[in-house]
Amino acid sequence: MGGPSVTAVSRLKKDYAKLMKDPVPFVVAAPLHSNILEWHYVIRGAPQTPYEGGFYHGKLIFPPDFPFKPPSIFMLTPSGRFQTNTRLCLSISDFHPDTWNPAWTVSTIITGLLSFMNDTAPTLGSITSSDAEKRILARKSREFNLKDRLFCEMFSDLAKQIREELAEEQNKLLSEENAVDDSASQRRSGEEGDYATLTYNLVVLAGVRKAVWEATTRTIHRVAILKLCLACMQGMVRRSFMPARLIMLFCGCLICIICTIILSLACNCEEQFTSIRMRSFAASNFYGQQGMEGVSDLPSTYLAIVIMSSPNDSIVRDVIRDTWLKLSSKGKTTFRYAFPIGTKNLSLSFKERLKEENNLFNDLIFLEDFLDTYQNLTKKSLLSMQAMRNMYKFEFLLKVDSDSFVRLGAFLKALKDIASPNLYWGFLDGRARPKRKGQWAERDWIICDRYVPYQLGGGYVLSYKLVDFFVRNKDLLKIYKNEDVSIGAWLAGLSVRYVHDPRFDTEFRSRGCNNQYIITHKQTPDSLKKLYASVVNTGKLCENEYRIRPSYVYDWSVPPSMCCARQNSSNIP
Repeated sequence: MGGPSVTAVSRLKKDYAKLMKDPVPFVVAAPLHSNILEWHYVIRGAPQTPYEGGFYHGKLIFPPDFPFKPPSIFMLTPSGRFQTNTRLCLSISDFHPDTWNPAWTVSTIITGLLSFMNDTAPTLGSITSSDAEKRILARKSREFNLKDRLFCEMFSDLAKQIREELAEEQNKLLSEENAVDDSASQRRSGEEGDYATLTYNLVVLAGVRKAVWEATTRTIHRVAILKLCLACMQGMVRRSFMPARLIMLFCGCLICIICTIILSLACNCEEQFTSIRMRSFAASNFYGQQGMEGVSDLPSTYLAIVIMSSPNDSIVRDVIRDTWLKLSSKGKTTFRYAFPIGTKNLSLSFKERLKEENNLFNDLIFLEDFLDTYQNLTKKSLLSMQAMRNMYKFEFLLKVDSDSFVRLGAFLKALKDIASPNLYWGFLDGRARPKRKGQWAERDWIICDRYVPYQLGGGYVLSYKLVDFFVRNKDLLKIYKNEDVSIGAWLAGLSVRYVHDPRFDTEFRSRGCNNQYIITHKQTPDSLKKLYASVVNTGKLCENEYRIRPSYVYDWSVPPSMCCARQNSSNIP
């Protein structure tokens, strides 16, 4: 890059004077003393955002012929919104010289950057993270910036303020710790009780044996009893070790050991019973009433994943288990998955093979008396949702096809960013016409001449609230031939948060390969393995991005039939 032109120097000086006179809220910016083409800025996290309390340092690199060409924009402080030391793709940056307006000033640029930071729209250079992760990074941003010599030199007043804030917080923390230590010391120095208290503890322990037998079927009671044992034991060991008390202590220990053994056996029995109960779901109960009285006793998880596969797809199921289901290290409190399988008309030998598979992985749901065919996919989806809803207490459900690849870690982060109690998230289509001929003819569709907007079936997310609505009202729902069309029809008219996301590559054929995709459909088992290897080895879905057909952003300002004009814009995956 050559030296700045006279026009660039004059314009940047003018912009700096304007910025000093009329500052942009939450942002300070200044050029380097040695190079007027390199500016540095600091964004203060706006109140009531995940960035509140954070300080985000970045830089603007202006071309020598500014303002006739746009600058490059970088973020240097980890924020959870943008990649660090990476050019950001914004309409005000050098990624889009065709949309650049020479009248835009430095104030315009940083105002646009601030607005985009507080948004959640994806772009090149952005990353997906939860609000909780953004808040953690906001707290860490202060110490991160203080390690940057340039930050401390250019924004010395701000650096001083941050040091004072950190010192004040540290002093407050030390004061609280000292108060806790004093309180603990007072408790330790107090009288521990007399011989009568010890006797009482032993009587309580003696009664535990009977209580355990009466409460083994209720997990919450078992936990309470175990805590009681430990509390009583703790009270005993605090006593002085007189010979008689030692004998009592020994008896108490023996009783607690017996309690622990009984509790362990009871838990194991219940786990085995739960495992068996989860594997089978009677399709004959499809139209039966199923209340939610026992939902508080169900295992909790954030995301329930239903993976649609046919009974003879055991090879594909193995590939899925060995690929994208391993892309998140989160445990069962974060996600649980299952492969629903219809068992009607299957031979005994086939059912035996499925049983052996389930014994190995414990991830099949057997839909008894249900004929598992593609024509019955709508009913299978509804049965599967009912089964998951009866087995787990979850917040969201992902329905995904077995030929889809899910970047599970990135997907979970993205979900936490847009979580809503009425969420319906995927790749939305509002212009499709019903087929009137052929095997997929939808002769029962008489509402209008087009389908109502629906998320394409390669993968979509429903909130628990919507799944529960389906299950409770299933006897009123019209079963259309196309499963994804049915979901859209069932939700039409409800208070639903529709989210169209081009990162869902879930159309009837893939749009190509883009590193922003979080789900990509129509993949072979070999493709699933290759995509997994690429994500693990490079952190990217594809080494070389390519596009087969363009994507679109859903236009809510026009009728659904005009919603989805495909665009070749570089920031739409």
